[in-house]
Amino acid sequence: MRGKDEARATRQKEPGPPRVPSSSADMPKLTFKTRNHRLDRDPPQDICELALKGFIDAANYMTFEKALESADSESPRFLLVDFARVNYINSTGISAIIRFNEACKSREGLLCLSGVSRAVGLSMHLLGVTSLIPFTRDMQAGRNHIAGFIDGKKPALPVNEAAAADGDGPARPTAVLQRGTLSAGARSHVLVLAPSATRFTRVIERRLGDLKGEYHLLSDAGEALRRFDEISPDLVVLDERCDPSGGFVNKVKAQKKMSLTSVIKIYPEKEAVGRERDFKIWENDYLVDPFEMGEFFALTEAELLRVPRDREVFSQQLRFDFRARAGGVDKAYKLSDLVIRQAMEDEDDITSLYAAVKEGIDNAVVHGNRRNEELRVEVNFLVDNTKVTVLVEDRGKGFDWEYYLDRLDREDAFEEAKKRIVEEGMRGGLGILLMSRCVDRIHYAGFGNILRLEKNISARR
Repeated sequence: MRGKDEARATRQKEPGPPRVPSSSADMPKLTFKTRNHRLDRDPPQDICELALKGFIDAANYMTFEKALESADSESPRFLLVDFARVNYINSTGISAIIRFNEACKSREGLLCLSGVSRAVGLSMHLLGVTSLIPFTRDMQAGRNHIAGFIDGKKPALPVNEAAAADGDGPARPTAVLQRGTLSAGARSHVLVLAPSATRFTRVIERRLGDLKGEYHLLSDAGEALRRFDEISPDLVVLDERCDPSGGFVNKVKAQKKMSLTSVIKIYPEKEAVGRERDFKIWENDYLVDPFEMGEFFALTEAELLRVPRDREVFSQQLRFDFRARAGGVDKAYKLSDLVIRQAMEDEDDITSLYAAVKEGIDNAVVHGNRRNEELRVEVNFLVDNTKVTVLVEDRGKGFDWEYYLDRLDREDAFEEAKKRIVEEGMRGGLGILLMSRCVDRIHYAGFGNILRLEKNISARR
């Protein structure tokens, strides 16, 4: 039985986990400030400066988007972003930088990044950002570079302001990071599932060839599943027309040995994405045609970097959501049972975790969404070598979860709950207590509409 100190430690308010649980769930929040810096020119030129602090991950992405929109609100020609206190950026954040860089270029201006650490800069470099946007050592160097650009002395290229100057001329632009081949590309296997070979598939093949990866093109989802072990793909680029029912994604993501393969789905039109099913297992990401090839390669190459790292730590990742109708709840139960049985061998562990997950799903449907069949419940599984983590999220308004979790420490927690049931005629009332007894850690986030369960995996016998 857990000690009280450990139990309390699991009940601290969290900043809100990302859609797909990851190690970034406990990262700090992202904060930002904007200010204008005026250059003494005729006419005067303003630089909008954006200072960031924290992590740009899934949980904080909307804050990052808000920060960029705030800086871009008056359509400045020049945007200087201070990355000195940014410790992490994901591929979605990098794509936002690329988008806002294009906005500055459309105004004949410039976006410049300052103080980017090597750890953060490496991810950007591997996605090709260092060939698009200037990087400088600090904010003053960034101001100097923008001033030189205005005066026509410096090109809009990545620079290192510490580089030696040629005589009295401007500093020679050099890449901040040494360019190299995408390290994961040399061992990456990519499966493209499309109706036929097109210019798009040939571009992918050429790009992957440059990275010394393996490329496979198939048109039949059934054949792709039969040859899955043979191809052993790190990434699947899936044309939605080859999998309109979602059967391919369902089978890949539900099976432990396949689930860590990244699946990026290409939808022919926006309406296809919004065509919600009563039950859906999600791909890792998607794009809607038409899209920019730069956006596509930024996304796919980020996934090729991520997948090998995830395979070192995790054994399965799965995200699905459903409506509480047309058997959606039963499908959620069955899929949860499958994932748990693939992760655990001890029958007691399987039984207890399944009971907790089932209770969490029921609470989301009944109490969170108040049985509204139009509202969806989302479930995420993340399995590593030591534990199974499950997130259940409803669309309700939440509840005073701290009150209920605090009562779990009391020795008479069950007797008190039983008393309320008997004397007050209350229906239920044991759900949170049951879940806490079935798992090793229980958390709530948001307003109480996000439940997080963690169950340790017993040592193999």
